Amino acid sequence: MNKWLSNILALIIFAFLLWYLAGHWEQLKVMLKLRPEQLVTMYFLYFLSFLVSALVDKYLLNALNTAATFWDIFWLDNAASLLNYVPMKFGTLFRANYLKRHYGLAYTHFATFFLYVIFLMTALAAAIGLAILLAIYGLARYESRILAGVFVITIAGSLLFLFMPLPVPRPAGQFRTMLRNLLLGRSQIVKQTRIVVVAAVFLFVNFLLTALRIGMIYHSIGKGIHPAGYLILGALGFIVLFIGLTPGALGVRELVLGFGAVVLAVPLEVGVLAAMIDRAIAISYAFVIGGCCAVWLWRKSPTDFKKQSGSFES
Repeated sequence: MNKWLSNILALIIFAFLLWYLAGHWEQLKVMLKLRPEQLVTMYFLYFLSFLVSALVDKYLLNALNTAATFWDIFWLDNAASLLNYVPMKFGTLFRANYLKRHYGLAYTHFATFFLYVIFLMTALAAAIGLAILLAIYGLARYESRILAGVFVITIAGSLLFLFMPLPVPRPAGQFRTMLRNLLLGRSQIVKQTRIVVVAAVFLFVNFLLTALRIGMIYHSIGKGIHPAGYLILGALGFIVLFIGLTPGALGVRELVLGFGAVVLAVPLEVGVLAAMIDRAIAISYAFVIGGCCAVWLWRKSPTDFKKQSGSFES
């Protein structure tokens, strides 16, 4: 039932956004001036971001004693970018199963790795977004105060998961065993400070690539803003990507980035349009490059695409 609710929610939000843009189309259609070289550059930025993400994943997997190859992770991340648009975030489940079958990564350790990447990314993005918001835009506007509150809550929640010491329960029962393995995996990563710092640096590079891509879209539609504003939008894009209310945060990301644009004194319809252009690029990239990577992995190991059963205790 949950998978249908998330898909329905995505369709409702996306339909609302399309309706909203249609109502402002006369003002907006003159703004679409993306040149072929700009599109190529933005696709290249997406490609670079996946290269950087693969480096982040490799470092954190190394902290869990999983020696996955860089290119295997790269193919896997790209394939997941497409598969996550199907119900139940199949791309995430596929990654967990692939790393289990080919590299012996326990499902609970995959959960640790996956959550650590999410919270490290959101903590970094929210901290940068909050610093820029306070330094450049201030808190005079009501919308700015709301956004600052979102950043503060995100930072606090992320840091709790990343660093808060928690007692490791004894292995008694399936749930306690899963929790124990997850916490032990987190402790294993936290102890390797150098790896965490390097991963954070690569995440920051990825964050800059996202902000650059968003900035290019805004300039292409004739709505340039302060360069710091693109970093705030990039921060929001990272944070909302992992909320998981809809497949690939479809619709939710566009709505949040539209609100972020309002904070930066950009009309809502322009912010939504820019976010939907970015979504169109992301989806087309996922279908072309992600599709090719999925085919490559399927030809390499067809059984990985079959439904797997098993326990998540290990």
